[in-house]
Amino acid sequence: MAVTTNSPTAIDLFCGGGGISLGLQAAGFDVLWAADSDADAVATYRTNLGETTETVEQADLSETGPESVLPTVDPGEIDLVAGGPPCPTFSMMGRSKLQSVDGRSAASDERHSLYQDFIRFVDHFQPTAVAMENVPGMLSAKTADGEQAARAIRREFAAIGYEVDVFEVDAADYGVPQHRNRVFFIGTQSGARDLDLDAWRTHREPESDSESMMRVRQEPDAFSPSDQATLATFGDEEAAEDRDDESSLSHPSYRQPYVTVADAILDLPPLSPKGEKPPVKAEEYTIPAVSPYQEWARDLEADDDSEPTPLTNHEAREHNLLDLTIYKLLGEGVGWNIGDVSTDLQPYRGDVFLDKYKKQHPRKPASTILAHIHKDGHMFIHPREARSLSVREAARLQGFKDSFEFPVSRTQAYKIVGNAVPPLLMETIARAIRAELLSSE
Repeated sequence: MAVTTNSPTAIDLFCGGGGISLGLQAAGFDVLWAADSDADAVATYRTNLGETTETVEQADLSETGPESVLPTVDPGEIDLVAGGPPCPTFSMMGRSKLQSVDGRSAASDERHSLYQDFIRFVDHFQPTAVAMENVPGMLSAKTADGEQAARAIRREFAAIGYEVDVFEVDAADYGVPQHRNRVFFIGTQSGARDLDLDAWRTHREPESDSESMMRVRQEPDAFSPSDQATLATFGDEEAAEDRDDESSLSHPSYRQPYVTVADAILDLPPLSPKGEKPPVKAEEYTIPAVSPYQEWARDLEADDDSEPTPLTNHEAREHNLLDLTIYKLLGEGVGWNIGDVSTDLQPYRGDVFLDKYKKQHPRKPASTILAHIHKDGHMFIHPREARSLSVREAARLQGFKDSFEFPVSRTQAYKIVGNAVPPLLMETIARAIRAELLSSE
């Protein structure tokens, strides 16, 4: 029997760069095995989590027999099977793109049924609990047979003995500086009726303008309190220290205002697509962390004398002068549909390209970081600089620390970030599963 750990165990299917695994490990799980078919995602996972996961494989799970995975682990020995099957055909953007290509429908795309591979692995390993992540579009999507997708998934889980409930969550409610709505199918062989993810929310909408004011770190090397409007509250030091206290997460005495874009990224050095000052690429911090979230992202401790985390993946992508001018015109949080831009400024055909220009608002959580960011940055414009977000900035908005590196091309790094499940979100969900569904184990 290979499972000798005293911690709850998990496997991570369709693991991508490792967002789910990071969250699981932060919640105290040992990840025994992870797999994804994308070579760059697997390389990223191995760089950051390879030493903490028993096996990480580049594998097409639709062609992989679960009996060949962890052969010394018996069914029933794993506590949790988690993962996020690729979701393009369930998303509204994915469905519209498929319908414009050779008359294909989303229901006929082979990726539409990858959740069945997830269920196949669950059937083999017979874990205590399951957690499958996907996009909210799954709730309105239909299978090739015309059945509502979420109902079909619940029925197929039931056929192998698992009763799952469907939870729709916004990552911003769980401390991620980004509005990112996602659906989780969570359950056990006896059901998930006692799981209340709403009770585990840690953040909320600000109730007043004062809650968007800057409340900074109080260490000697930090800044003095001020009412600058460029940074919003992440939480006081006591709340930050309570992040690892499971009881405070499950039963918070109060919820903190949302973590904002400014909280997350405005300490990072300025960049310019071309130039020496600001540089195209920055590899060192120029100011201390200002907010508690920035301190967390840099892995800083008040009494930590270790070397600071290196700054990686912070590089501006190239933009043409027209795009940069439009970026400059946009106000905070303002977006334009490309088709709505004046014909004198129109860079693309509005009837073909439906993308948006969107400047992120510094005092609010970011809009959803999509994998589309690897194609262009129009929807992800920096709130203070005339450029799109760097990979590092996008990663921070997804809840990755600066110590998490992307050792692949910039284009692929953007894609991996956009496809990731925010580790902070997964951490809270994993803590909830551990406390409420595995507590009797």
